[in-house]
Amino acid sequence: MIIGAGASGLTAAIVLKRRGIDVILLEKNNQVGKKILVTGSGKCNYFNEKFEKEFFTSKNPETLGEMMTDENIEDAKQFLTSIGIVPKIKNGYYYPNSMKAVSIQNSLLTEIKNLNIPIFYNTTVIEMKKEGHFFLKTNQEIIEAEHVIVATGSRAYFDTEEPSLILHSLENMGHTVVPIYPGLVQLEAKGSFFKEWAGIRLDAKISFSNPQIRKDVVGELQLTDYGISGICTLILSNTLVPLLKEKSQTITINFLNSFHISTKEEARRYLENRNQNLPNRSLDQLFDTILDYKLTNLLLKLSDIPLHTRMEDVDAKNLDTFLKNLVSFPLCITGSKSYKNAQICLGGIDIREIDVKTMESKLIKNLYVIGEALDVSGECGGYNLGFAWISGIKAGNGVRSDD
Repeated sequence: MIIGAGASGLTAAIVLKRRGIDVILLEKNNQVGKKILVTGSGKCNYFNEKFEKEFFTSKNPETLGEMMTDENIEDAKQFLTSIGIVPKIKNGYYYPNSMKAVSIQNSLLTEIKNLNIPIFYNTTVIEMKKEGHFFLKTNQEIIEAEHVIVATGSRAYFDTEEPSLILHSLENMGHTVVPIYPGLVQLEAKGSFFKEWAGIRLDAKISFSNPQIRKDVVGELQLTDYGISGICTLILSNTLVPLLKEKSQTITINFLNSFHISTKEEARRYLENRNQNLPNRSLDQLFDTILDYKLTNLLLKLSDIPLHTRMEDVDAKNLDTFLKNLVSFPLCITGSKSYKNAQICLGGIDIREIDVKTMESKLIKNLYVIGEALDVSGECGGYNLGFAWISGIKAGNGVRSDD
């Protein structure tokens, strides 16, 4: 019995049935792979050529690293080929050649149908117990099973309760649940100027550091009326959100990173050279074509520099502040958007309690946990679906046919 017909659950079901083992899928929705359809804005970035533990967040990265082997990665690629997926690879990012997420969903569902794997739709597992066999209390009936694979996903995006119910059951059965938070999610910040920068998009670097962690992320940054969004924000959120439970955290933004400028001194030299080559221009005019004028105007305002002021007329202290704001703008992060806005969830079943060769629980025989139900959270770039394929394949091959 597989609880959840998302990417990892469907994968496990296909691998099991190909081995001749009967399997039933229990799905809370009225269709399978629903979350796949919204992945990558409907284009579905489903894997990445650079698949390493450094792109994941987990309380136990060393255990996770045992799964990131060349053999497992190759098995995932072969599995995806075997169900008919033809990749389009851009800078190491895998997409279906059709660039349509529905192609991934259709490929999985077609194989499920060809293998005659039954799916019980609109079936929510409310509670699970083990008394010899497993007994699954659903919204419709109690189901008995010899083996159970937990592939419930998480609360992210649809914010459904089933994943929380299953994790609670597993916790009652002795497993450790690493605290759950929204992941790959927009960040809320403290400030009175957000309406002035809302709607701006640019390439930037955002950074966070404390005595234990240093994280720098480069990519598209979206400035919003509540704080920040964009790919680099989503990636940083995996590091930041758990820390926000205790207190707000300060990050810095380098608005000139795409010009390979990382320090105040480099920014000064760049600006002095531009001022020399473009005489008789104010600071805001010097930044035309470099930054969105709304952002330039805001940074000047926050540096106490009036608009249309030439560089040579700016007070040295205020110019110094402006240069700092360009390359290390401080932003106090106070929280994040909700589970409905999140692409994934952080936390889940402690991966140390799982045999990563088979995905079987080390505590409960014939119980397997895969995909996002585990404390394994990837960055943007096909990592979460990549882990779903790998863990689903491992579980599908890990179930003992002689039990």
